[in-house]
Amino acid sequence: MKPFGTELVIGLLAIGLNYGATFKLPTTSLLKDPVQTLSTTVPVLFVGHILLVLLAHILRGTTNKAFKSVGYSILATATATGVLHVLTVLFGAPLIEKIPNTFLFAAYLSILTVMPCYESFQETAWIKVFLQHSPTTTSEIYAYAQAICALSGAWIGAIVLPLDWDREWQAWPISCVISTYVGHSVGVLAAFVWASLKLMFSKKKSE
Repeated sequence: MKPFGTELVIGLLAIGLNYGATFKLPTTSLLKDPVQTLSTTVPVLFVGHILLVLLAHILRGTTNKAFKSVGYSILATATATGVLHVLTVLFGAPLIEKIPNTFLFAAYLSILTVMPCYESFQETAWIKVFLQHSPTTTSEIYAYAQAICALSGAWIGAIVLPLDWDREWQAWPISCVISTYVGHSVGVLAAFVWASLKLMFSKKKSE
């Protein structure tokens, strides 16, 4: 287990990509026009994370699996976008009004939760990691932490929406987008700490 390996490099690159695509690249501000901003952000993130999946395979020396992994990641992200859109509505997002807002947020959340799994996984362990909640390898820990923290961030961001503060950042889905970005970033840091501690304790046991 190497916490300083490919997973950390890709995770840090993902944080930079997410930040640039969300807050720097769009010509409009997320606070002023979330739909226009996310319309720029989502495609950039989608393409950027596909490139990170390819880069991860190159760094690991598994280029023969790269394009297959990209294909699966695209299919999974598209499917997750539809599922998350429905779940977001069920959790209180407008059903008819602001459909573009909800769809773009679902796509944003899907990219930040699904794509890191394909950037981190070296093997197929979806059931073990996400249903049994028992990641053990570095790649599994990074995939699990990023996905769970991004989803948790999205949920935390929704807490402020119904509060009667009349702030511009309470417009749907601004706070959720920001907290999803923060959640993913925290996930990378948490995975690094988790993997480092696991490595440290495993060394002590072997001594």
